[in-house]
Amino acid sequence: MNTDFPFIRQALSVFFAALAFGFSGCEEETKELVPTYEAGVLISSATTTPPANGNLSYYDRGTNTLEPDIFNKVNNQFLSGGVRSMTSAFDKMYLITDARQVEVLMANTLLLSGAIQEIEDPQRMVALNNQRGFISNWITTLPASGQVAAPDSGQVLEVNLRTLAVIDTIKTGKQPTAMALAGTRLFVANLAENRVNVINTTTNRVDTTLTVGAAPNSMVIDGAGFLWILCGGKSGADATKGQLVRVTPNNLLNKAVVFEFPNAATTPTSLTLSASRNRLYYLYNGVYQMDIAATGLPRNPLIPRALETVAQDPNDGFLYTSRTASTENWVIRYRSNGTVVDSFQVQGPPTGYHFR
Repeated sequence: MNTDFPFIRQALSVFFAALAFGFSGCEEETKELVPTYEAGVLISSATTTPPANGNLSYYDRGTNTLEPDIFNKVNNQFLSGGVRSMTSAFDKMYLITDARQVEVLMANTLLLSGAIQEIEDPQRMVALNNQRGFISNWITTLPASGQVAAPDSGQVLEVNLRTLAVIDTIKTGKQPTAMALAGTRLFVANLAENRVNVINTTTNRVDTTLTVGAAPNSMVIDGAGFLWILCGGKSGADATKGQLVRVTPNNLLNKAVVFEFPNAATTPTSLTLSASRNRLYYLYNGVYQMDIAATGLPRNPLIPRALETVAQDPNDGFLYTSRTASTENWVIRYRSNGTVVDSFQVQGPPTGYHFR
């Protein structure tokens, strides 16, 4: 008996093909449901009260709303440790924490992608390209008594950004913190000294060391290619004034230009660039704005208020600042002329901003 029914087989083939397409469509729809965070501001925060975890918040410009603890929401887990700083490179976000590791996230979805672990005391991170990253790291040698001691040396770690493995170690001065890349040169500011190490990223050796003011705490490279180093100065009986130092990174033989702050009792911090990269912002018992072509420090603050962070959003020009009062942590936004826009609360003292 002939049991071959071509039309039935054909109908079944069409049915299963449609079914497979339907499942494929469902998968595509599921993928599309994963939220992305591409048109707002990420705000990192330090640890406050137990549990000892920091925070990552997302401010949506379109809706003017804040999503707190976005890391926990996306990954269903808390951050381990407070966030000291964060950096973005290609399709990844890197959160440098005080829990001996760097959390690696997918840049747009904030999904946890991995971690760079077992780093003693990571501070900052920069990426040379999509394969090579550098992390400044403090080293503390504990005395025989076991008492708490200050970090007494430092290093820069090279990380393979694909495998997240540490592949090289470069010795620096004490408490290396801020870093800046200019061509094949990596500038590393040693916070506990008055020196900036210059590392050749081709050889991973310190080629030379610049002598600057005491306690260099932040650095930027402006639109004209100059390196600016903000030095906080030394406190105590042998106090020294802070300095803003301008260096030509591609010709270190050029004499540095030094701007000295007027008051040794106040520490300048948090040097950052404007979105156009032709103005500097820094904190000095107020927010100051300085043109990169200026021949002297500004006399009056743009915002005459003691604040703790500052950064400019390239999308609308708003300045993001912060202030912690008792247990309340506020982000305060200003227009570029120094007038207040608004403010909102976040969880934990803000440590940085990433604009997208």
